Amino acid sequence: MSWDAYVSNLTANGALEYAGIIGLDGNIWASNFGVAALPSYQAEVPDEKNPDVINQVAYDEKAAFVHALKHNGNSGNAAGVRINNQKYYSVQFDSEAKSWYLKKNKGGACIAWANTVAVFASFSQTINAENGATQNAAECNKRVIDMAKYLADSGY
Repeated sequence: MSWDAYVSNLTANGALEYAGIIGLDGNIWASNFGVAALPSYQAEVPDEKNPDVINQVAYDEKAAFVHALKHNGNSGNAAGVRINNQKYYSVQFDSEAKSWYLKKNKGGACIAWANTVAVFASFSQTINAENGATQNAAECNKRVIDMAKYLADSGY
């Protein structure tokens, strides 16, 4: 099975918004993001002392993703991480279970990892799956964790 098929499996029936298979080095093996690599760019970040002030900050998604996995969800820049230029806030990071639960505006994401690869998927509470149910955390978490376990059992 190609890596793209794993992404298709995660997002089957419209159950999830975005998905990716990402090496623990931050390289994308497959995704439906429309990008071949986690990018670097300027991000708008509210000033910590004055939230009305917006600062332009250089952000490297790949470096922050790798750093966060090695440092209990701390990306080095803020509480959470950006993936596909979407800001996710850390809800729970469990290094023993190799899982990370994230929240975003009107949705969230889950990341679970094996020895060499991480599985990422996000959901949006504004999108309905083919069965009419709203995309949700429970389905996202189950699909991501099951996929990561399968990849770990397969030697990845």
